[in-house]
Amino acid sequence: MTGARSFASLHRTAAELDYAAQESNFTLSLVTLDQRLQRRSLIILFSEFTDPTSAELMLSAAARMLKRHRVLFVLFRDVELEAFLEARPESADDVIRANVAHALLRERRIVIERLKRLGIEVLEAGPDDLALALAERYVRDRERP
Repeated sequence: MTGARSFASLHRTAAELDYAAQESNFTLSLVTLDQRLQRRSLIILFSEFTDPTSAELMLSAAARMLKRHRVLFVLFRDVELEAFLEARPESADDVIRANVAHALLRERRIVIERLKRLGIEVLEAGPDDLALALAERYVRDRERP
């Protein structure tokens, strides 16, 4: 299914998703998806790395998908953590926040670089820019021979 029909189907399916407090099982989800797809596809994963352990599980599951598919991770730039780094510290708590933000952003960069080294594409954009960046990326990739 392609074009407007596939978008409508995706929209309906996404609308049926419900929020839950439990952690997602990326490995099972990606293995199941890989088994159901009959031909090479572009897999777009909207995700976030909350800790090194979940990132490691996601990395290994996504790497297995590369055998048959193209994989694109879509991430929001963490503007809140970046703001902690850019703010001028006025108290000891501000210094602590900046140090924690620096450590979290460093871990995130490490995971992103590992994704890229595996051959997984990464699109990272701010919350206000993500939709347009994703659309532009898709159009650019569709036009590529």
